[in-house]
Amino acid sequence: MKNHYLGFDLGHADTAIALVSGGRQERFAAPANIEIQGQTIQPTALVRIEKNGREELVIGSRAIREASKAENAASSRLRAAFKTRPKDLGEARDDIRDFFATCLAEASFDPLPPEGWAGTAIAVGCPSGWSAEEDIRQYREILVEGLAGTEMEGAEVTVVPESRAALLQAIDNPNSPLTTEARGENILVIDIGSSTLDFSLIAPEQKASPLLDAGLDLGASFFDRKVLEAVLAREPKAREFLKHNPHYRDLWLFYARRTKEQYFIDAPEDDDELVSGAPLQPYFTGGRRRSLEIAITGKDMKAFRKAPYDRELHPSKELNLDPVLLQSKSWEEIYEESLRALNDAIERRGTSYGRVLLAGGASRMPFTREIAERVFGNDGRVLMDPEPSHMVSRGLARWGRKRDNVEEFAREARKLMKERLPQLIDQEFEALKILLARGLAEVIYDRFVMPTVEKWKDGAFRTGHDVRREIEARYQEWLVSDEGSSFFVQTINQWWRDEVKHELDRELDRLHEAYDISRDIQLQFDRAIEPDFFRFDAAAIDLPFETIIQAAIITLAFVVTVSIDMAMGGIPFFSGTLAAAVAVGGRFTRNWIAGLDVPSFARKLPDRLPGRERLFDSQVKGRVEKQLAQSFDKAKESILAQVEAAVAASIERQTQRARTLLMGSDGLG
Repeated sequence: MKNHYLGFDLGHADTAIALVSGGRQERFAAPANIEIQGQTIQPTALVRIEKNGREELVIGSRAIREASKAENAASSRLRAAFKTRPKDLGEARDDIRDFFATCLAEASFDPLPPEGWAGTAIAVGCPSGWSAEEDIRQYREILVEGLAGTEMEGAEVTVVPESRAALLQAIDNPNSPLTTEARGENILVIDIGSSTLDFSLIAPEQKASPLLDAGLDLGASFFDRKVLEAVLAREPKAREFLKHNPHYRDLWLFYARRTKEQYFIDAPEDDDELVSGAPLQPYFTGGRRRSLEIAITGKDMKAFRKAPYDRELHPSKELNLDPVLLQSKSWEEIYEESLRALNDAIERRGTSYGRVLLAGGASRMPFTREIAERVFGNDGRVLMDPEPSHMVSRGLARWGRKRDNVEEFAREARKLMKERLPQLIDQEFEALKILLARGLAEVIYDRFVMPTVEKWKDGAFRTGHDVRREIEARYQEWLVSDEGSSFFVQTINQWWRDEVKHELDRELDRLHEAYDISRDIQLQFDRAIEPDFFRFDAAAIDLPFETIIQAAIITLAFVVTVSIDMAMGGIPFFSGTLAAAVAVGGRFTRNWIAGLDVPSFARKLPDRLPGRERLFDSQVKGRVEKQLAQSFDKAKESILAQVEAAVAASIERQTQRARTLLMGSDGLG
């Protein structure tokens, strides 16, 4: 386990870092956001300044202030909102690399951990729509390159889907809007970011679900661009200035974003009221200093919401969206169609969801929730995290520690099962043997012997040999059926709950506490065998057919002897004597009786005889139970091996569920 886990939410618009400690360290037991330049959220921005022949990097709000000095703008060109797919980065590759390294260098870890940054793991977010084979691999290479020569060189860097990190934060956060009940259902996370719209669907607690990680390049920064376009349309001189001084564009876009955010905070009722989130921006034209007011009205925002989206979308194939058909549609229209396509994709997978969780800074635009409720229902299903801006960074920090905890826990659980489980179930095998023998004896008589004898009475079979073949055939057919498998599984699971589970739980509780394993990976062993994932094989269990058939032949013996008695005028000369000979094991007598074709008129006579219930009384069943128990003794090794294998399979399935929660079905990272 690492000493520290950093969650680095490098967003298109803003960046945040969270820290959680590893092991048993208490200082950062829960994720805490780390300040950079006195703030826990910084703009994703940097400038490169030449000083004394050396390049100095300035990031975040300081970069914005530096670039705001108009006279220095040409030499201090602002680079902002540069996060995109690695293949499309171009020169921005260096911006990503340097911004990442500088953020870590300037982060306020005060006081520094006494052990330094040895054994640090860093999880960095990425859109869910990025591919593991190309985008994520290249992105990680850029980030690792940025750590070269720094105090964190050699730190482990992993790239994680942002919506998956948001889900993990929602599950583990005690202030999450997700109730305990909701955490047991499939949860759909919709991460509305500045550059992408991402989706993750997963069942975090109860089962390995049909997962979905998807997205498209529908970014809320579209509205930033529309704000700036509207402002420049009203200020032709500023637009002309920008044409000749393009290095101002990122700065003005940054303030356009702040104006957009301020508009949704103020929510003015008057559509003509101007709203601004930016200081006046100086610029020069015609030798004069002028000021640009980056402000919009409600009328402007209504126009932006109807304007066609201006970027390529690259939707994930799972969404089955045709980008051509989405051309000329507005951001809101594409957003709604994407949600409906997502809903359809989930239905095609044959699954569902309980709650829809909106994440990402852009989720604060109120119409995003309104549209989600229109698609998914307004019955309280759509929820919002109370701190959407910190949700991903804290989830990423949790991700690193949780991943290592899961792997350590899985190793310890497998070790425990290997060392303790065989001894535990061996010492309780006697109880299992009794349960199986008693239950199977009941099944044999109720399902096979009695119905087959009744059919013989009705003329379905001629001889006792036919009866035996029918009982054997029906048993073998049942043995490999779902019903037969279910009998063994249910009986073993009953024994497990009554005799084994409580002792095993005590062993596992220690591991759960040691590795902080709770909602996402709590091992559930209410059943030893989960029939959906493990099929019990009863082939090693020998059925005592001889004893079973003997009981059936006793019936035939009564019928034969009663027939003879009736033929002799009703004198009870043979009744009981022949049956007794059969019961004590006369093979010759049994074979002779089994080969007789008893007249149909006599087959039902025993039903009218006093004491007929003794034909299959407890003594006969007791003999079958005893022989079944002996058969289970012989099959003990096979039975116990299968129970151990079933429990091992359950451990692997449940730990895989946690890996899926953390990394997705492809094991991203």
